[in-house]
Parts: sequence; structure tokens; C-alpha cells
Amino acid sequence: MRHPRLERGRTPSSSSEGDPSFFTLRGAHTYLMRRIYYRFPKTFDLDFDLNRSFPEVLGCIRRLHDTHQTSRRGTDLVKRQILVQLATNKMSFEMVDSLPPFEETVTEMADFRFILHDILLAAKGRVPLGENIFLMRIQDKGPQSECIVVKEGHQGTMDAAEFKTLIKGACP
Repeated sequence: MRHPRLERGRTPSSSSEGDPSFFTLRGAHTYLMRRIYYRFPKTFDLDFDLNRSFPEVLGCIRRLHDTHQTSRRGTDLVKRQILVQLATNKMSFEMVDSLPPFEETVTEMADFRFILHDILLAAKGRVPLGENIFLMRIQDKGPQSECIVVKEGHQGTMDAAEFKTLIKGACP
């Protein structure tokens, strides 16, 4: 007996009419997928868990995009701009604001690139201080989500532990 949700034959966007090996799954999202980057490093700087479900963590990360934080370094005021990209086609990243909502369509695993720009807010104007780039893989672990963090390059002053604090602050 066939599974009741499997339908043999042709879909409106298919030209494989009558092909017995062609199946479609009715009633399910057609865009469910993992968003992974095939060059994600095998070694990592930090591994931690968030006590949030996978879709909730994806939502937190989407809301973190294009935000900023200000802090003091000595007597200087520093602004940190946060940009977030999501892996696409396993080979590149796109800014999350240019993508349709992905919280319910991405499954199992997602890779993100975080670009953090540090800017000195001085009386004479804004002065770029540096850039930190982190890759983060989020894996669905049921009621929790596992986060794996890797710093790209040696630029910037931020380390993986400080990045973890940033992420945990965005997803309390």
C-alpha cells in the first residue's frame, strides 16, 4: 500500500508526466532544507547550547541583523554594528534581510556569518577600528540548539567567548 501523502505523476511545474519514478509530497513545505556552508571548518573555537528551539534561535538571529551596541573602552565610546548572513547554495552567504522568512523552512542545521564592525565615535567623526568575522553553525537538538562558533581570520579584538555572550544576550 502506498503512503497516503505520496502522489505519483505530474505537478504543475513538472514535465515528467507519467514517469513512475517521480513522486511529490502533498501537504508539506516544498522548501524545507538545511542551510549549510560546505567550507565550514572542522575545528572550532567554541561549542555551546542555547535553551531555545531551533526556529526560536533562527528568529533571534534574524532580529540581531543590522543592529548595534555601544560600549566604553577606556574613555572612548565604541559602536559595534552587527550584520548577519545565512548560507545559500552551500557555497555563499546572503544578508538575512534580503531573504524571505526562513525560521519555519530551514531544518536541522544552519550556518551563519556574522560581520561585526567596531567604530570609534569621536568628536571629529567616526573612525573604523576593526572588523570581526565569525561563522556559526546551529544544529537542532530538540528543545535545545547547539551552536558551534569559529572566528574567521585574526582581525579584530573580539574572541569566541565574547561572541557567545552576544548570542546568549540576543536569545535569553
